[in-house]
Parts: sequence; structure tokens; C-alpha cells
Amino acid sequence: MARYILFAILPVLLVLSGCAGNKYEKNNDMRANLEPEVWDTTQILKDLKRGRPLTKQEKEALASRGAIQFNLDVADNEEVQMFLQYFSMDKRGTMDKWLTRAQPYLPYVRAVLASYNLPPDLIVLPFIESGYSTMAYSPVGAGGMWQFMPYTARRFGLTVDWWVDERRDPYKSTVAAAKYLSKLYQMFGDWNLALAAYNAGEGKISRVMAASGQCDFFDIAKDPKLLKAETRHYVPKFLAVLKIFQNLQTLGFHKVNWQAGPNLKEVPAPGGTDLAALAQACGLSWDQFREYNPGFRRMVSPPDATVNVYVPVAKEPIALAYLKTPGNYPSSGLQTVTAQAGETWWALARRANMPVAELRQLNPSLPETLPSGQTVRVAASAFSIDNTALAEGPAAACAPKALASAAKPQRHRVNKGESIGSIARKYGVSTKELMAANRMKRAGRLTLGAWLVIPQSASSRSIQTASASHTVQRGETISGIADKYNVDPDALMAANHLRSARDLLAGQKLSIPGGKSSAPAVAAAALPSTTYTVRAGDTLSGISRRFNVDSRQLAAANNLSSSVVRIGQSLTIPGSGQRPRTFAARDPEPTKKNLWAPKAQAQAEKHPAAAKTPPTPQKRQAAKSVNYKVSPGETVWGIAKKFNVEPSSLMAWNNMKSPSALQAGSQITIRKD
Repeated sequence: MARYILFAILPVLLVLSGCAGNKYEKNNDMRANLEPEVWDTTQILKDLKRGRPLTKQEKEALASRGAIQFNLDVADNEEVQMFLQYFSMDKRGTMDKWLTRAQPYLPYVRAVLASYNLPPDLIVLPFIESGYSTMAYSPVGAGGMWQFMPYTARRFGLTVDWWVDERRDPYKSTVAAAKYLSKLYQMFGDWNLALAAYNAGEGKISRVMAASGQCDFFDIAKDPKLLKAETRHYVPKFLAVLKIFQNLQTLGFHKVNWQAGPNLKEVPAPGGTDLAALAQACGLSWDQFREYNPGFRRMVSPPDATVNVYVPVAKEPIALAYLKTPGNYPSSGLQTVTAQAGETWWALARRANMPVAELRQLNPSLPETLPSGQTVRVAASAFSIDNTALAEGPAAACAPKALASAAKPQRHRVNKGESIGSIARKYGVSTKELMAANRMKRAGRLTLGAWLVIPQSASSRSIQTASASHTVQRGETISGIADKYNVDPDALMAANHLRSARDLLAGQKLSIPGGKSSAPAVAAAALPSTTYTVRAGDTLSGISRRFNVDSRQLAAANNLSSSVVRIGQSLTIPGSGQRPRTFAARDPEPTKKNLWAPKAQAQAEKHPAAAKTPPTPQKRQAAKSVNYKVSPGETVWGIAKKFNVEPSSLMAWNNMKSPSALQAGSQITIRKD
């Protein structure tokens, strides 16, 4: 979804420059591979032929009706007609290939849609998303048959990590897509808008509706300034493919064989199962096994979880026999390396071509200090290529740089059941170091899905050269200073805990990684936490900006499952090290230049927050409320943006259980500082 090339250009250029010479630069199993008929809207529009007469069969197909009713005017009908002729005539071979590819999954998709009370017409959505390819990846990192971005996939229960990418699992991803489509329809109450939101995101469509005052997708699509070309043509393309699918024989295509799917059985595999050996025991080649199980990224299953493996029904007894006594079979995907004298986990991980966290995860019983000759298990890639990168979009193609010169910090997403202690042991660092790196005052309960910065272990730091220091002069930049000392800009920011180059301040003293110095650099101590009592009109994002902390860190520090905060609630402010930032009565609100810009988000997530000099506190205005009358076409998102408040807070102030509860003409309360 939302595969916009404009937003991909800059990250891709950064990746190409930043990954030069990186041994981990290849990540073939997540490389962009979408067919141009799916994503290259610009070329498709050039190829469309206008004004061609319709055949009798095409007229019959266009006149057919589906479960979703679309009200189209003449211009919209003409566009559907052009797309129908494009896929049924100009790209007939591609459409034939897609239909053949889809046949094994169509019965399951149809059943899931029915179980969620969704229109059966949605069965054609994967055609225009991926050509029904389970292994499809877009230029911006959307993956699988339903083209989920990693964040959206995790929202709906899919795992995307080094071991697996469940976006590629046609069964799990179909259930996730059904949940997402149900949510979109509940939000917008209209399938045209819901489909557009599936492509562009619900936030984008809500903002466009609020800005334009329009509630009809086809009216919105007439203005090229409001939506990208891909989204403007998304619904007509969906309709055209739907009409082809509903009239396959009429248009000369082969009829769908609804019995073509493989007869598979789910077998529970314990953590760390050698999948390649399991495949061999079942008499399957690895390619055959991977075709049944496209979600696995390695030849070994995730070590800390039992996962279901799909095997042909006839192979189920053999698979169960293998899983009962795997030691009786030769290893294949699970391999071993021998630790050398003085070798650290970090060095061995690089040699084994695995991230250190996953290597420790696969070898939980081994000590933090590896004895010489110790046998360590490693996992082979399912594709015999890079074993490190995780596609979170184009910027993820680079793995951490070599440890010889201050590598940027590694990050870890908190999984179910993990604690500060278990994560520290996994990465070979002390609990105190891990807490300091994340500005945590106490090792309390962790928030599921939160990101933690993993500091380098003492053994790794000991092999690094000492750092020089540099005092920032007015007008200097990160790239300029990096060039001056011949170091990588990312390593320079990582060594100084800078979110982005914008955090650089004149007079700031920087530690230069790998430079000359008479003494080693001293690690900064964790900043103390403070408390804050929520006042009327406060929002989570507003409080985080006031204290210069990341809103996700603030939510994690207070075990918040959403962005809703309540008046009188006491919040722990993690490691802010400064007093609240307020604004005088006549001062303007912070401009977008002062906020964490979306374009810098990918870079900012890689580095822990840096404390800044506290600004002079100013007098705060008393909170007040205003009443607002909802106009036709307005949404919760649009009104929240207009008043610069959180949508969740707006809903809480007005006791709304969902955005669809907003009614035109109703009076709502807006609380403002």
C-alpha cells in the first residue's frame, strides 16, 4: 500500500550512498519486485488507449453488478472501461498469469471474507496490490499478497522480523487484511473511501476529506492536488479487474478452478526447528517447502516461539515423526561455527553473518564470554543470501557497520514476556548499561512492541580506538564535521546520541569516534526522570514536545496502550533533564520546523534522544474550552488537525467510541491551552 515513488526517492538515494561497500547490502528476499502493471501508474496511464469501441462481451462485463455498489458518472465509467480493456486485451498475458497464481488462495480468501461479513468483491484486491504474489515487495517496503507496510502488519497481528515475514503468509495475511478492511469501512462507511484508504492510508484520506469538504471519492479524485495519481485511479482499476473476474468466460479467460489449492496440514514446530532438515525428512525440496511456507526468512524457525508449518496432508505423519526426534536426522539449515580465542559475540556474529541478538537468541545457554573452541549454532538464510537486513522500507537495506569504529546503536523491539534482564543477557550487556542507554529509571514492566537502544558491550568497546572531541562552531554541520575528521556522519551522530543532524547546537562538545585523544571518552550518565500532572487540554504529543522527549518513550514509561491521557493523571517523564517548555500568551505555537518531521523519522528512530539545554520557562495560559459545530464532510482527523489536538483526545472529550460517531451539525467540545 501507499507505494509513492516521490517519498521513496530520497531514502533510496541515502541507502545507495550509505551502503556502498557494505557486505550486507543485499537483501534479495525483500527486494522490490512488483510487476509494473501493479505499481507503475504513470506508465499505465500512458499505455491506456482511449476511445476504443467496446465489444459486445466488454459491454456485458461492464454492465454486471457486484456486491459493492458504485455510483459512477460518465467520466468514471470511461476510466473503468479503459482499465478493463487494458487488462483484458493489452495485458491479457499478465492477467492470465495472475489468475493462475491466485487459484491456490482464492477459496481461502473467499472464506475469510465471508467469515468477516465483508463483500466477496474484495477477493480481487490482491490482483491490483500484488498480482496475487505472496513474495511481492514494493519500492517502499510494502510486502506480501496484500501489500502491508511493516507497521500496519504488526498492528493487525503479523510478525515481521529477521526470522519471519508473515506478510508473505497467504493465510495469516488474509485474516489481517480482513481486519484492516473492516476497520476502514467502519471508519468511513463507504467502500470507495475505504479502498482509497487501503492504498493511501486512513489518515491521508481523512485529511483530504477535511481539507476539501468532499465526502465522495470520485469528487475528491477529480482534483489532482488532493491525491496522488495511484490513489485517484485505484478504485476505477479495482472495478475494472472486478468486472473481468466476474466475467472471465465472457471475456475469453479460463474459468477459475476453485479446487486448485494444495491440501495442506498445519504442524506445530517448536522454536529453533531446522526447517531444511524437516523438508528433507518429508521428501520435499527446499523450494517446494518454501512454496508452502513463504513466510519463513531462514531455514530455522524462530527460537523462542512455536510456529505452524504447512505440509501436504500425506506428509503430516513424517513431519510429526521428525519433530519428535529431530536429533535422528542430519542438520541442514541449522549450522555451527567454532569460536576463536578472544572472539566476542559481536565479532562472531559478523563472521556468522547474523545479527548478534538473533545469534544469542539461538544459543541461549552459552555464556557471555565465549571460550575458545565453543561450538555456536547459526541459522542459514532461506534464500542463501544476506542474513541481516530487515525491509522496513528502502532505508533498511543497510546493516550495522563494522565494529572497528563506533557503530551506530542496534535497536530491539520488545516481545511478549521479555524483561530488561532477559534482553540485556541476549545482547551481552549489563542491565545498568541497557537502562542508561534508554534513560530508564527502574527496570519495570516493558511495553510490548516498544523499541530499546542496545549499547555496545564492554568487550566490544574495548577494541575501539579512543575518541577525540570537537566543539561545534556556529554554521558547522554534521556532514562538515564528519568530513573534517574522516568519519561516517551516522557514526558521529550515534556516538553523540543525536536523533538527527538538526539537533546539532553551536558550542556543543562532540565525541569523535575513532579519533585521537589522550583519554577515552566517558559515557554520559542517564538523565533523571521527573513527574508531571496532566492538565485540561494536555495531549500526549504536546507533553512530549514540552519536555523534549519522544512520545513513544513517554507512553512506554507510563505503560500507556494509547495516546489518551486524563486530567490529574501523574506521568513519569523519562530522562528529560529539563523543565517544561511553555509559550507566552501571544507567542505563536511551535512551527513545523521545531517538530520531529516525518522525513527525519527513519533516521531519528535509529538514535536515542539527546538532552538539550532547557529553555527559559514562560507563563502558561489557563486552559479553556470552545464549542464547535461540525460541518458536513468533516472528520475527527480533520477537526483535530484544525485545532492542533490529538484525535484520540477529541474523541475522549466528547465521549465518542469511534470516529464514525461524529455527526454533521452536532456541537463538540474542543479543549485548548
